[in-house]
Amino acid sequence: STTSSSTSWPQMERPSITADDHQSSSSLSLSVPAIMNYVSAETTEMSTRRDLGGGDSTFVGVSWEPKQVNVHNARLSATEMNLEMNGFQLHRRTQNMGTVREIDFCHQDDVVDTYYPICEEVVTNALKASTSTPITCVCAFDHNVRSNDHSSVGEIKASKQIMANNVGTEPEPPVPQVQNPAGIVHADYTSVSGPRRLGDLAKQPKLNDVLRPKLLSQNRSSLLDPNIVQEALDGKRRYAFVNVWRSIDQDNPVKDNHLACIDSQTVCKDELRVFKIHYTDRVGENYFACPSPPSNDKQHSWCYYPDMTMEEALLIKQWDSRGDIADGSERSTFAIHSAFLDPTAPKNAPPRTSIEVRCIVIWDKE
Repeated sequence: STTSSSTSWPQMERPSITADDHQSSSSLSLSVPAIMNYVSAETTEMSTRRDLGGGDSTFVGVSWEPKQVNVHNARLSATEMNLEMNGFQLHRRTQNMGTVREIDFCHQDDVVDTYYPICEEVVTNALKASTSTPITCVCAFDHNVRSNDHSSVGEIKASKQIMANNVGTEPEPPVPQVQNPAGIVHADYTSVSGPRRLGDLAKQPKLNDVLRPKLLSQNRSSLLDPNIVQEALDGKRRYAFVNVWRSIDQDNPVKDNHLACIDSQTVCKDELRVFKIHYTDRVGENYFACPSPPSNDKQHSWCYYPDMTMEEALLIKQWDSRGDIADGSERSTFAIHSAFLDPTAPKNAPPRTSIEVRCIVIWDKE
């Protein structure tokens, strides 16, 4: 691997393979090679500024270190990956697929009104099966649409909901953009931004919150009950953020630009680096990761599910207040993840078009 400083997102690279390897189907292979964009171990503080549409300015302090790894086919794994211990799991078949297929995923209102409740149900059912403490609430609150070919998706349509509190001074809500697959090794929240984001959901929604029009039209001051959120922040309740990732291509399975996750049991805290995102009205944080040092007992174990279809969803834990990195337990705190280019993909592979929906989960008092 080579290290290079950069002021922008790195390019995704495709490993070179032999002609024989290219003819083999990734769905039948135990693993495929991939080049993952880590940051160097010497990297310290990193930051960027993000506009209301989701675009980033230049990066500061980032030193990329691409590394070739093997990504294991989780469909062929002897043990099923799960949210509790590994940080991710496959949801194999969604109920009411007729409704899902009719959703316009580029229309903010359609996603919020119709798709958010479906994601909430998927997350609730997955976590109920693995935890004994009753769940107080599961609320979807944000989403991104991604594609490596924006022309195949079209423009995002802004919310048309009437804002009841709009008296002429409310700014026009920003229209989010279709995002590229995120080809960097990262986790979505940190020990700072996880609790902070939870606290924000108990406050009046900010200008770039997708639920702002709906909450204001319902005369609701916040998505979550501030008392319940405070109990979670005080450690009296467990809370977690879970991402629901789904291909929205009705006709084709995902053949390239797959999403891969690292088994959380193979990640060490000293491999994490903080990346700060300065928005117009708040500061967010992600973790980027550096490669496992050869001296570490644990080396990153990468996994993916080839040929994902619209009927399936990948659940990815983004932060868990009762996880190993959060409070020292054996349970996973999050799954580090990245998109990658598959060297066995057909040259005419259809674009990977997907949606990811973030959900907050809060459990009853313990």
